[in-house]
Amino acid sequence: MESSNRNIQQRLSNTIKPAEMGLEEWQVALRRQQAQRERFAINETNPQFCPGEYQVRNPRSRSQYKVIYRGAYSPWNYCSCPDFRTSGLGTCKHIEAVKLWLQAENKEVHNEEPDYSSVYVDYRGGRNIRIRTCETHRKELAALTQEYFDQASVLRPEAYASFDTFIEKARSIDSSLRCYPDALELVISQRERLQRTALADNVYTDAMLDALLTKKLYPYQKEGVRFAFKAGKAIIADEMGLGKTVQAICSAEIYLREKMAESVLIVCPNSLKYQWKSEIERFTGRNNVLIVEGYASRRLELYKASMPYKIVSFQSLANDIKSLNRLSTDLLIMDEVQRLKNWNTQLAWAVRRIDSHYSVLLSGTPLENKLDELVSIVQLADPYCLSPLYRFRYEHIVTDPETGKAVGYKNLNDIKNKLKDTLIRRTKQSVQLQLPKRTDQFLLMPMTPQQISRHEELRSAVARLVSKWSRTHSLSEDERRRLLLMLGQMRMLADSTFIIDQDQENRHDIKIAEAMNILDDALDGGTAKIVVFSEWERMLRLLAMELDAQGIRYEFLHGNVPSQKRSEIIGRFTNDADCRIFLSTDTGSTGLNLQAASILINLDLPWNPAILEQRIGRIYRIGQEIPIQVMNLVSKNSIEESMIDRLRFKRSMFEGVLDGGDDTIFLSEDRFKGFMESLAPAFSKEAPSVLPFMERNPGEESLHIEGDGRGSVTAFLASLREILQSPEKTKQLEDAITKILEANSKL
Repeated sequence: MESSNRNIQQRLSNTIKPAEMGLEEWQVALRRQQAQRERFAINETNPQFCPGEYQVRNPRSRSQYKVIYRGAYSPWNYCSCPDFRTSGLGTCKHIEAVKLWLQAENKEVHNEEPDYSSVYVDYRGGRNIRIRTCETHRKELAALTQEYFDQASVLRPEAYASFDTFIEKARSIDSSLRCYPDALELVISQRERLQRTALADNVYTDAMLDALLTKKLYPYQKEGVRFAFKAGKAIIADEMGLGKTVQAICSAEIYLREKMAESVLIVCPNSLKYQWKSEIERFTGRNNVLIVEGYASRRLELYKASMPYKIVSFQSLANDIKSLNRLSTDLLIMDEVQRLKNWNTQLAWAVRRIDSHYSVLLSGTPLENKLDELVSIVQLADPYCLSPLYRFRYEHIVTDPETGKAVGYKNLNDIKNKLKDTLIRRTKQSVQLQLPKRTDQFLLMPMTPQQISRHEELRSAVARLVSKWSRTHSLSEDERRRLLLMLGQMRMLADSTFIIDQDQENRHDIKIAEAMNILDDALDGGTAKIVVFSEWERMLRLLAMELDAQGIRYEFLHGNVPSQKRSEIIGRFTNDADCRIFLSTDTGSTGLNLQAASILINLDLPWNPAILEQRIGRIYRIGQEIPIQVMNLVSKNSIEESMIDRLRFKRSMFEGVLDGGDDTIFLSEDRFKGFMESLAPAFSKEAPSVLPFMERNPGEESLHIEGDGRGSVTAFLASLREILQSPEKTKQLEDAITKILEANSKL
């Protein structure tokens, strides 16, 4: 029968905890609310032989779960769903649905204690293996259980090694004793970890690891290999350029050598398939590495091949899982795992359907935008490490009590401690490699009048939407789409009008000429090679046109270049002394080795520091022998300039979690709000904000200039565009802001 939808008297927010509720009370209520909203098909398994056991099916998702319910707050309640195992609440929406169904059907609750003994996993407050003895054999089992379990009936850590002996003895006393599969799996995983640890510490010495590959590893890389092997499922999150690929390959070779694995599946971006194949062959001497590609039917056959290494792209995998439903491999290696930061994507869904006994997940940037994204990635290796999610958010994310919006992060170093057995991260600085000096420059340059005009029209439109959000805390779906579109167009205009013009006949920009000046200087009389990045292919085509006009050779990598040809492009740039310029969209910002270059030019800034560091990591990596120079071209008074502080904030969050940086970081501080209020009185409400709208909180006003009644800036016209077009008014604006900044020098 089906549980019916019931009226919810007061709908609870998923993000704002009611003040009168405790954290766990709120979470239980949310699951009860979800049970009321969904339509579950619920059946008793067998009232006579399995009292209190139910099958709960979700017709929409076609998922089915086993539920045992023996009354409210009973320690014997159970559900086979992931939420029950990770929430620590002792309930889930399926158990709550069974409660409601029993009430609606006026059915009896089977709350009697089971008449058999059992070894089970208690998921409340972590995972503990416990024993429950039935009344009939309690006395006979007492002495035996004391030898293996503590006073709280929890299996002692030292008893994992001899658990099978305990089960044999216990069943000789009580033949009906049950050991549930999840308890047995936990015991086996702990015992295997002890076995792998002994192998890593005693067998796989430095000399042994050097003998596994054709390349000698650095000491920190050997540490990473041992860490991944001991963990079984691990994340190697070393900073880009420290050799995560070779660590994963060496780990795979250990599993293959120890006969713990026969099949290794590597999932990576399409652009890196052939690079992975080349690296495996180069480091292991193998020639039996298979790339899973071609038509769908061909790929499905290739998965069955007996070769130890198979490589498939993310996109092909997502498509193939639809046909295969599930895919099995002994060892899963996943590159650029940050692509799975959104848990609800088709790709994340596909990856969760790969059954692997071991896994090595690689990412130089496991944290890009939001702290929640880290949880999604870590769950692939260990779903319990940062769980439950609601407690993680409560302990580490500072939210606005009225809106539930994240305004800051706290206790970030605690996260690093929680990850110590699952994730390993080293930076170039921490491993003290003798890498050359790196110089970063932000080069501010003006926009043309045409760029300014169009940029400020968009800024005014964005400011109006932001102002509406500040007043109403709401935007329609269409308004949100327009907001995102306009923000993107502002970024494009900071590069060139050519990027967004459909006819592409009128072109106005400064950056291309500046980039050509830098390239001319670098090419004149030197030997340095240069990589140029832009988010937009059209921007790079403008630069390519200038290079063509001067007869300057270059290579050009973008999304339409077939993966088979990418290695040829990189090879020509790396090995041909006459080819000194490499143009690339962000297609080439991950995984590629471009360390033949020593100069990197970013024609535009990406939204987050992770992408920026990915670009830089293409040339600043192990093997680089000469100083590198990074030049970021930034249009003055543009959305691009306002992004610099945002990039710095995100980098601080990343370091706080993974690199032992600041423990608490705020998106919006009281002092910053005070500064904004000091600007408010004299700047026209129509005049848009130059910087803060990117991080504006509900309730904040648009940016204004303070008037003091003594000749300072008084009444700017409604549009910032008009201010910027007037040199005199622009100077006044700069003077006013300078005075305010001096008065608020502590900010």
